Amino acid sequence: MNQRSPHAAETGKDFTVELPRRVFRRIKRHTPLPSGQPGKEELMKRAQRFALFSTLPARVLAELVSAASVQVYRAGEYIWRHNEEDRRVMFIEQGLVKAARRNRQGVSRTYGLYGPGDSMGIFAIWAGMRYPTDAVAMNDGMTAIFIDTDAMLKFAEKYPRLASPLRIEIGRFADAFIHKIEVVSAGAVPQRLAVLMTLLIDRYGVEKKGNKARLPITLTLEQISEIVGVRLETVARILSGWKKQGWLTIDANGCHFTRLDKVRELLPD
Repeated sequence: MNQRSPHAAETGKDFTVELPRRVFRRIKRHTPLPSGQPGKEELMKRAQRFALFSTLPARVLAELVSAASVQVYRAGEYIWRHNEEDRRVMFIEQGLVKAARRNRQGVSRTYGLYGPGDSMGIFAIWAGMRYPTDAVAMNDGMTAIFIDTDAMLKFAEKYPRLASPLRIEIGRFADAFIHKIEVVSAGAVPQRLAVLMTLLIDRYGVEKKGNKARLPITLTLEQISEIVGVRLETVARILSGWKKQGWLTIDANGCHFTRLDKVRELLPD
C-alpha cells in the first residue's frame, strides 16, 4: 500500500511510502506482544518507510536511529499524557493511535486519529515542548519507532535538509485535527460516520475497486462513538442499517465496503 503526503505537491517532491501488509495485521488479545529490539540495519530499513527519513543519506540515518527504539502497546495503553514534557517523537508502524483529552467532566474527546506512516510528537517540539493531548493505543500490537526529541532537534540543526520534511510532518499532524473538525461538524450522525469512514478509506483503504474497498483496521463501537461525538447506541443503529442495506460487512479482516457510492451520498455538500 502506498501512502502519499498531502503536502507533497507543495514541495514538488513525492513522499510516497511503501507500507508492508504486516502493518494491518491484527494481534489477538492476550497473545504475547513482540519484544526485543531490531538490529541497526533492520531499524534503518523500517525508518526509511517514513517520508521524513526516506531521502536521508545512509550515514545520516544510521546516526539518527542510534537514538531510536521500537515499542509495542496494547489497546488502551497511554503512550504519553497531555501536558507531559515532549521527550519522544513517535512514528507509527502498525495499528492506530488517538490524540485525546478529557474535559472537566472527565469525558474523553478524540481530536485526531493516526495510523501506519504517521508521526506524533513533532508538533509539540515547536509548541512549548509539551504534548497537547494524550496519545492512546487503539488496538493490541500497536507498534512505533520512537526517537529521542533532543536527538531530533540536534539533527534538524545539523542537517538543514530535514527542515522541509519536518514542516510536512507538522502539516500532516494538523490535517488530522482539521479532519476531526470536518467529522464533528458534518451534521447528523449518518453524515459524521460517512465523513469518518471516507477519510479512513482514503488514508488506509486497500483493495479499492469501483465502489468497493476494505478498511483493514477495525474500530470498536466505543471508539467510533467517541470520535464522532455521539452515543454508542446511535452508532450501532446506523451501522446496522448500513449492513442490512448491503453497504458494509465487518469481520476479522476489517470493514468491507461494497457500496461506497451510497456512503459518499451522505457526505455534506
